[in-house]
Amino acid sequence: MILGIEIEPSSLRIAQIEKKYELVNWEFTELPEGVMSNEGILDADIFVNTLLRALANFKVKNPKVAFAVSGPTNTAVRILKVPYVDRDEIALNLPHELDKHIPFSVKEVYFDFHILSQAKDKSFTEVIVAVANRQLVDEYIKAFEKAGMSVALIDISAIALFNIYEVSYTDNLPVAVINIGENVINFSISRKSKPLFIRDSTHNFNVNIESASEDELRNFADEVAAEIYRQVEYFKNFMEEDAVRKIYITGYLSNYPTFVSSLQERLEQEVQEFNPYKKIKINKKIEAKMKKYSHLASVSMGLSLRGTEKLK
Repeated sequence: MILGIEIEPSSLRIAQIEKKYELVNWEFTELPEGVMSNEGILDADIFVNTLLRALANFKVKNPKVAFAVSGPTNTAVRILKVPYVDRDEIALNLPHELDKHIPFSVKEVYFDFHILSQAKDKSFTEVIVAVANRQLVDEYIKAFEKAGMSVALIDISAIALFNIYEVSYTDNLPVAVINIGENVINFSISRKSKPLFIRDSTHNFNVNIESASEDELRNFADEVAAEIYRQVEYFKNFMEEDAVRKIYITGYLSNYPTFVSSLQERLEQEVQEFNPYKKIKINKKIEAKMKKYSHLASVSMGLSLRGTEKLK
């Protein structure tokens, strides 16, 4: 079992999913202002103390955790076609080739890869490669270890989003699953449970959900729709795939029906609120709470799914 921890600038979301795909516990905990920034942890002591308070609600000794990093300045995910070689050869050659495909020096990042497919005629191997800023990852690991937690793995938020989608949905045509975070939008486009396009973009919309007017919500929808359109058009123009046929939306404001309908109107495409519980059983003790937080649970649940041993 692995606790999945999503870190946002103003909150922590922690999920605990057991092997039979049951969400047994989930917590949302606010982080005080000034603890986090886009670049990482500003106050490690308060971050650790907040984390420990949140974990008090999880009756888990010596917890193993998975956390995610996100944002185009901290991460990159690429799907590459390479010569038909085995995993050992990819691992040997990738460090020398990676600089050609990512906007960072390979010395500045941690990276890993997974083989997605291999051509039957042995002409190529398709791999997904993920990289994350080394300094930021080390900073988070140090904080988790200070809290007495063992880091089982580090993920990318958009890949964690794909994880929960893969378990819950079975679309045969290209679909986009989009998570609107506090300052980052995660994009995961896939077809038949195969990732095709994983990207992040930043935003600075600064909308106060509690006090926002209808005009502010419409403006926010316009900004989000413009960014979604840009990413989906990029995918259509540069990938050897059909256009995106459906969009699932989760995260910030995605539980506002008028927001989802506004996106659909502006994009002229089917947009639905993403349901992370579609194939996940919710423990009765947290059913009421999870109805309230369904739009904020996807990434943390995708991280915790790593502990079910089905996902690679």
